[in-house]
Amino acid sequence: MRTFSDLFRDVMQIAYVTEDLNTACDYFEQTLGTVPARKTFKSSLGGIVVVDGETAEEWVMDVALVNAGPTNFELIQPVSGAVDLYRSAIRPGAPATFHHVGYRIPDFDEATEIIAAAGRTWKQYGEMKGGLRFGYVDMTAELGHYVELMDLQPGGEKMFQRLEDQSNADR
Repeated sequence: MRTFSDLFRDVMQIAYVTEDLNTACDYFEQTLGTVPARKTFKSSLGGIVVVDGETAEEWVMDVALVNAGPTNFELIQPVSGAVDLYRSAIRPGAPATFHHVGYRIPDFDEATEIIAAAGRTWKQYGEMKGGLRFGYVDMTAELGHYVELMDLQPGGEKMFQRLEDQSNADR
């Protein structure tokens, strides 16, 4: 990786926010035809999250993950704490609202350097215990959405591979 655009080479996720996770999952499963989503309620990812440069004391959300082949759909319902990044994008009454595109990256520290060289900072970043390091770049002014960069560790790689395998098994 050398330039900001090099971070956008491996799309793996399209993410949505919602005010009702079950309604969003029903929409994806019944209308779009995905396999059942893997839901996690009241999750803080078991790690640490930094929002606008400050470590969040509380960061809780309900999350569902489901794949269509190699493409992962993430559905996020903010619950409590420093979750305004998600809450502010919700369209009341809609089953889900587009929020960010997620890209797989090989090295989070290198990505941090590239982002800084491009004159950017992380809007939010963190680490999920044993699974991944992630960060959001605010591209809402330019592109209308956030960009998430994910450095998957072995546990995260296995989780996303299981979701892809489940998606493909039903086809």
